Amino acid sequence: MNQNKQAPRRRMTRREWRIRRCLRLARNWAVFLAACGAAVALMTSGILWLLPKAHALIAGPETFVARNYDGTEYQLNLADARLVLVNGNLPLDAEPAPALAVADDATGQQLEAEAAEQYRAMAAAAAADGITLELVTGYQDVSAREAAFDARKQVYLEKGLSEEDAAAYAACVCPPANASEQATGYAADILSPDCTEKTTRFADTRAYEWLTAYAAEYGFVLRWPEERQAATGMVYEPWHWRYVGVENALAIRASGLSLEEFLALERTKL
Repeated sequence: MNQNKQAPRRRMTRREWRIRRCLRLARNWAVFLAACGAAVALMTSGILWLLPKAHALIAGPETFVARNYDGTEYQLNLADARLVLVNGNLPLDAEPAPALAVADDATGQQLEAEAAEQYRAMAAAAAADGITLELVTGYQDVSAREAAFDARKQVYLEKGLSEEDAAAYAACVCPPANASEQATGYAADILSPDCTEKTTRFADTRAYEWLTAYAAEYGFVLRWPEERQAATGMVYEPWHWRYVGVENALAIRASGLSLEEFLALERTKL
């Protein structure tokens, strides 16, 4: 007798068949619903990811708008060292010795300590808005300032200008060492990855747009505006900013004047 012969399979009863059929249907529906849920979740995530980008494409880039400033209570403080005026008409009496701090880790550039702290806060706020600021020139000692002026003067000498004319032209772009704000630690030359050279092309960047709207909230003003060249004696440099303190900066921005004009006007009110 064959011991390995398998016993015939028992046929399921109708009730058992129905139960199995219901279990299979339940399993298939569960798998189907789970797949639908995953597909819906994936589509929802895709839509949520796509909507802001589609809106940005339709609406264009975000516009940076300066907040309103009520300067009715503003009063000039003549003792505020942050308002020190240094230019060709008001050269340095002595070499400043500002307390310095690194303002930009990427470039290693330093500013006066308070200005450095505010620059860091400003750069962080800009980064949160998708803007990268690069501090390319901060404090300069007398040797660095002399070298910068001589280099600019040499450019004009090579164009055939006389020594006197070359010096005069250079001074409108890069002040001589004793007339340069870079000695104070309050002057900051700021660029961005899409404009890495000191040219007026920086005025076309999003970084410049952001600075124009918000820099004053961190105490910085555009030092040599395009429309104030007669007052400053300097050519328009959209990358050259100056730390003056928040309240001073907001008042200067609201006035639309250069630092020279603003200080002269406010002195008449005292």
